[in-house]
Amino acid sequence: MAFAFGFIVIVFTSFGIEKLWSKYINVKAFRFFLFPGAVIHELSHAFICLITGTTIKELNIFKLENGSIQYDRPKVPFLFDFFIATSPIFGCAFILILISIILGNPIRIDESLPNEMTFSIKIVFDYAKNFLDMIWLTLNAFWKSGFHSISSIIFIIASIIFTVSMAPHKSDIKYIVLGFIILGAALFALERFGISLLSYKWWDKALDDSWRILTYVISILLTILFISSIIIGMIKGVRLTFGHKSG
Repeated sequence: MAFAFGFIVIVFTSFGIEKLWSKYINVKAFRFFLFPGAVIHELSHAFICLITGTTIKELNIFKLENGSIQYDRPKVPFLFDFFIATSPIFGCAFILILISIILGNPIRIDESLPNEMTFSIKIVFDYAKNFLDMIWLTLNAFWKSGFHSISSIIFIIASIIFTVSMAPHKSDIKYIVLGFIILGAALFALERFGISLLSYKWWDKALDDSWRILTYVISILLTILFISSIIIGMIKGVRLTFGHKSG
């Protein structure tokens, strides 16, 4: 269930950052900076379309503006919609992992997000605290090792580009959120009925590795959202102070 919640956090945080940046940053500069991630985003959609046998009607990936993919209704509605909609998250994560390996894993952020969830009021406060801790750990990691070498600087830039580029199209959000809720509920039900996938070593190892990647992505996105909100708030405050209309 925690995995499903983590993916939903990624969806809404990346979507929020993209909308925030597109509103307050020059559109061409914004698109140019995220262009590598946009290419991977659309290629991920296209790759899953090919795997699922979904007909691609139009694919534009090498345009700074209006880069998108258009495809016919999938042969298995909702299920294939979910696969296609979530593909950029995994595609961008794969590229980020590849870059990290090539650069020698220049930055590591300690995981601070609990990988188990219980339905209680306490979990809300626990996650709020953990989110704040993750922002602090990310800022601390960037300060200590993020700007000490070319490889670490490149990895920070790549982390920003490919995590923000995970942002879904607005029309895809319903498939992603509902899909992860159903998937999380199904896994939770299996655990409740005594069917634990964790008894399989390969599954346990896959979950452990995936959780570290998921946590890193959430850490970066929360930190970007935090810093962006502060900067935009300061800009709006200055505009108000000097009598300009706020954007």
